[in-house]
Order: sequence, then structure tokens, then C-alpha cells
Amino acid sequence: MSDRVLLCGAWDEGAGYPRTRSLRQGLEAAGIEVSECRVPGLGRKKQSVLRKPWRWPYAWWQQKEQRATLLQALEAKVAQIRPHAVVVPYPGHGLVRAIKECVAAPVAFDMFLSAYDTIVEDRQMVRPGSLIANYLKRLDTKACAAADLVVLDTPENAAYVKSLTGLPADRFTWLPVHDPDASQKISPWQAPQDGVLQLLFFGTGVPLHGLETLITAVAQVPNVTLTLVGGTDDHRRLAQQMLGTRVMIGPLFVDRQRLRELIESCHLVAGVFGESNKTQRVVPFKLVHALAAGRPVITADTPAVARWLDGSGVVFTAAAADAGALANKLRELASNPMALAAAAGAARAAYDRHFGTPQLAARWREVLLRMNPIRFSGKHRADTA
Repeated sequence: MSDRVLLCGAWDEGAGYPRTRSLRQGLEAAGIEVSECRVPGLGRKKQSVLRKPWRWPYAWWQQKEQRATLLQALEAKVAQIRPHAVVVPYPGHGLVRAIKECVAAPVAFDMFLSAYDTIVEDRQMVRPGSLIANYLKRLDTKACAAADLVVLDTPENAAYVKSLTGLPADRFTWLPVHDPDASQKISPWQAPQDGVLQLLFFGTGVPLHGLETLITAVAQVPNVTLTLVGGTDDHRRLAQQMLGTRVMIGPLFVDRQRLRELIESCHLVAGVFGESNKTQRVVPFKLVHALAAGRPVITADTPAVARWLDGSGVVFTAAAADAGALANKLRELASNPMALAAAAGAARAAYDRHFGTPQLAARWREVLLRMNPIRFSGKHRADTA
């Protein structure tokens, strides 16, 4: 009899939302039969809602209606497949408790991002100690307390949420970020022509990204050009003002195929450079996408990045939120194409070693064993053989 896991929640699908597809891919690679019970998430409306607190009550009411629809479908799904574990993908903060009450199987919550960390500490949209900040901390805590196991993307983020919520350490674990669309075919890296280094940034421009730091650094290095996909309106105006013809302003968002083409056409991919504590705890998706495509990355020097990639030679780092240090590193790389070529040559192997599907599957086996030691240890099969 196969081991069965149910993904249940209100997550987003499609380009720009790789996390849940990564979870599913890792589970399937671990030999798990995966089913889904889902209502649609907010998608890109989420950014607009976050920036407009007066819309939060309406969003809450919508989510309440969605939850009722989801729970009705969940009852039928559980009766049909009898899952051995349930995983609530991000963003499931408001769903975990209700889902847990509907199923007998252990429930893992892929928190991925803390609501408090995102809105209060990283984006600084509300003050610490305010009513909204306290509500967000309670939201995080209640969601984590309702789950049997809480999953984050790095050990550093797991430690942060443990400290934030005050819950026991054994309630938390991590699953690495991963590129569910990684191609097996790697486009060869091409050396810069005329000594001009082509740098790519893609992302929404949230504070974590430190995009202003990146633009300021590029402005100090004449032989670096920047392709900017995404960012805020302010970032895009700043880039045009400071870089002139050395910046190519792309769309706010591109699909996965176009993103792959942009990564393959650049010499170096920009990671994150923000000054918030969150920067120190994450391995950004853009780093993983770049390494999977055989491209080196420049990003902030952080414990999370160092844990996996220190000494790998595929990631170049500078102090977070330090435009001068970043400019010095870009200047050094622009004059040293051999270092970039060596990093590009080792990039995909580093991805496979640390973030590839087999590594994700191995971590899933450990997580599932913690959730249901008898079922996922294989003892049930040995006993019935």
C-alpha cells in the first residue's frame, strides 16, 4: 500500500509561485502518492492588499468564505484517499487549525514566510507593538501551534519563528528552496564582450531585495549594465536616473520561459541586498533559479547563504545594504571574467548538490518520518509482508 500525502490549502499556482510545486515534486520523488484539495489563493492581488490595510477586513471575509468551501471539499477528499499526512502550503496561516480539526492524520504547515516578519520587520508597514503587529504575531503563533510540524525554508528561518512564537524547537523543521522548472539542458556561459558585465535582477523590489543598494552600486561601475525585471515604480525611475543607457527596464513580470532566456543571456544574477534581519535568514529563489541555469550569483554575505554555498565558488558576496562594498565586488568581477567562467562552470553542480530534487526528497523523508514514524518508516510494510 502506497504512502499518501494530501496538500490542502489556498495556495497560488503558476509562474512566480514555485514553492508548492517544489513541495509536490519532492514528495513524488520520495515515492509518495500526492493528492490535492485546493481553493485559489490571492495571487498577485496579495501585494496590493498588503499595501492597503483598509482592505484587510474584506480580504479576511473572502478568506473566511474560501475556508468554508475548502473544508467542505476536504471532508470528501479525506474519505476518498485516507491520507497518512496532510501538508498545508503557504499561505495557510488562517487555515491550519480548521484543517487539523477535520483530519485524523498529522498536519504539517509549510509556513515559508512569517506574517509578522514580512509586514512588521522586513517591509516595516506597521510599528512593532502596534495592534496590527500584535495580531500578526498571534496569527503566526496560532498557526504554528495548530500544526504537528511547521516547515520553513532554512534552519535560520526555523530558529527565528521558534523564537517569535515561543513554541518548542521540535515543532519546527525546514525544507530547502528548489527550482521545479530546472532544465537538464544548460546553456553555455559566454564571456563579456568589450569588458561589459551584464547583470540581471528580477523580483518585486520588496525591502528584502535591497534594490536601491544594487542600483547605487551599479552606478559606480561604468562597465556593468543592469537588466531590471520588476521592482517598484520608484526603483525603475531611480535606475533610469542613475544608470541612463546602462539599464534595460523590462516588464514588471515575465513568464518562466522568458525568465530562463534572460538568465541565460546574462553573465551574473543579482540576489538580495536588504538591510533587514530577514536578508540574513533566506536563500532567495533567484539564487536557486540562477544556479540551476548554470549562472553565478552576487548577493549579500549572510549565514543562510554561507551554510550551503560558502567555499563553493559559485556565489560572490558583499556586505548587506552596503552599496560601496557591492560596487567594489562588481568592479572586481567585471575585470576578472575567468572567475565568472569558473563560477558558471560549477553552478549547476552546486544546485544539484544542495537544492536538487533528490535532496528535497531526502529532506521530505526525514520530515514525514517525524510526522508519522510508523507509517513512513516502512515498518507497516514489513509487518504486512
